[in-house]
Amino acid sequence: MVAAARRDVILRELELRGSITNAALAARLGVSQMTLRRDLIALESNGLLVRVHGGALSPGVAVQQERADPRASRASERPVATIGMIVPTSAYYFPEVIRGASQAARELNCRLVVGATSYSEAEELRQAQRLIDRGVDALLITPHDTIHEDSPLLELLERAPVPIVVVERSIDEAMAGRLEWVRSDHSYGAEIAVRHLVDEGHERIALAARPVATATGLNIGYQRAMRATGNKAGRMRRELPHPPAGQNVLISELTQLLDDCLAQGVTAAIILGDADSMAFTDLVIERGLRVPEDFGVIAYDDEISALAAVPLTAVAPPKHELGHTALRLVMDRLRLGDERARSVVRMILLPSLIVRESTLRTRDSVRL
Repeated sequence: MVAAARRDVILRELELRGSITNAALAARLGVSQMTLRRDLIALESNGLLVRVHGGALSPGVAVQQERADPRASRASERPVATIGMIVPTSAYYFPEVIRGASQAARELNCRLVVGATSYSEAEELRQAQRLIDRGVDALLITPHDTIHEDSPLLELLERAPVPIVVVERSIDEAMAGRLEWVRSDHSYGAEIAVRHLVDEGHERIALAARPVATATGLNIGYQRAMRATGNKAGRMRRELPHPPAGQNVLISELTQLLDDCLAQGVTAAIILGDADSMAFTDLVIERGLRVPEDFGVIAYDDEISALAAVPLTAVAPPKHELGHTALRLVMDRLRLGDERARSVVRMILLPSLIVRESTLRTRDSVRL
C-alpha cells in the first residue's frame, strides 16, 4: 500500500474512532511501526491529527481532552517524537553526551527519555526492551562495552521496529548489519597526544588506562603513533585496575606506574581519566620532579583537567557533539522511514587536544 492510501486509512480510522494505536494499525496495514510513525508525523505536520504516546488522536478528540484537563499541553506544543536514550552511567563522561542530545531534542521538538544501566549487560537489555515495548519512536543506546556477535542486545537492536543509533561504541563490521552509530575516534585522540609529546622532546611515553571500552581505541592509536617514531624501546603500556567501591583512584597502582616509568626512563604519560591523571601528577610532584620540565602528563578526557594543581593538557572527546549528532541522525531516520533504500550511516567525530601547563611552559590554553 502506497503512502497516500495508508494515510487515507489512518484519517478514516480517526474519523470513525477518534483515536488509534500504533501497534494495532500497523498490523492491520501490514507495515512496520516505523513506517506508520512516519505517516503520523507527516499528517500531524499538516494539522490532521495529534500524536500521543503509542498512537494518535483526531484533532476534535484532542481538543475535548484538553478541555477536560486544563493542565494538558496544547496540540501545537506536543513533541513530534519520543526518543529513548540508554547510557552506562549518568555520573561520568555521559552527562555532557546527554546534554548534547537534550539540546537537539529541544531544537527538534522531541521528548528525550534517559535511562542509566550502571554498566550492567542485563540492565541495558531490559531497558532497551522496555522502551521499545512502551512505544518510543527511536532509540539511542550506549552498551556497556563493544557489541559481540552472540550478544542478545545485538539481536534485539537488529529486529527493533524503530530506528536505532549506537552511541560511542563500535560494532564488528562482520555483524554490524544495518545498525548505525556515532562515536569518537579514540585512536586518533591517542595519536595526537603522542605526537604532541614527541614534539616536546619526549622519546619514552607511557599509556595507562583502566579496562574500559575506550581503552581499545586508545591502545591502537598509541601503538600506531609510537611505531611511527621508530623508537621500539620507548613504549610502556599499563592497564590500571578499577579501584575498590567508594574510591576514585588506586594510589598504590599509580605509585607503581611512576616507579616503573622512572626505572625505564619514561618522561611522559598519557592517562585515561581526569581523576587518575590528577592523582598521578601529584605523585610526580611529590617525588621532587618538575611538571612539565622533568615529566609531562596528558589526561585523556577533559572533565576537570584544567583545575589540577598543574593544569593538565588533555585530549577532549567531543561529548556534546556526540549526543547532538546522534539524536539528529535518529530523527532523520525516523522521518525517512523504511520504504526508501538508503545508505547506512556511521559517523566518527574527532577529539581535540587542549594544551596546558603540564606539557608546555605557557599559561595559555591552545586547542589543536
